[in-house]
This record gives sequence, structure tokens and C-alpha cells, in this order.
Amino acid sequence: MTKLGKFFSLLLAGLLVAVPALPQSEEDLDKAMKLVGKTMGELRKANEAKDEAGLKAGGKVLVEQFTLGGKFFASHKMADAVEMNGKTLAAAKALADGSGTMAAVGSTCKGCHDMYREKLADGSYKLKMTH
Repeated sequence: MTKLGKFFSLLLAGLLVAVPALPQSEEDLDKAMKLVGKTMGELRKANEAKDEAGLKAGGKVLVEQFTLGGKFFASHKMADAVEMNGKTLAAAKALADGSGTMAAVGSTCKGCHDMYREKLADGSYKLKMTH
């Protein structure tokens, strides 16, 4: 294979790996946010135990999930969600590197949920694409 052929093969392989990382649907975003909720619970326990390694590990999970969420919100032109997600992402990055706090990570959750999450009669939630 030529160098150019190898380049395009690697490029295509990279695209195939990268594409699934972008939430393509509301269901994908829902899965990401459910993982955020689970991780926040684990982070509360790590915070109470003053478990630095646990806080950093949870911060890394949040960075991944809020990166995905930010791409979803941007692709759906949800400007307020993009802005709030960006603040939360920055706080998650700080937590992951050991310089942040739990309080900073959770500070924008309620505002975004109030704008973009609708509680259904059965107790579950649905994403509001407009507010």
C-alpha cells in the first residue's frame, strides 16, 4: 500500500472510531446524563470520604460525558445548554486534575435541567429541545 493509501486508511479508521462518540440521538444524550447522575452519586461518597483518587476518576468520567453532551447541544443549536455545559465541563476538568470541587461541578445542573428537562407523569424525564 502506498503512503497515501495508508494515510487514508488511518484517517478512515479514526473517523469510524470518532463518530460513535458524538451523541446522535436524544437516547444517547439520556444515557450520557444517566451516567453523569450515577457518577455524581459516586463523587458525593468520594467527597465525604476525602478520596482524592475517587474525585479525580469521577471528574474524568464527567469530562467525557459533558464533552459528548456539549457536542449534542451544539449540533441542536441549544445555546443556553452549550453555555451551561461548558461551565460544567470546565469544573469537571478541574476536578479531574485535582484542583476543582464537587460544588463547582454541580452548580449548573439545576439551571440546565430547569430549562431543558421535562418531568413526565410516570416520573421519568424527557428532553425539551426548546424552552
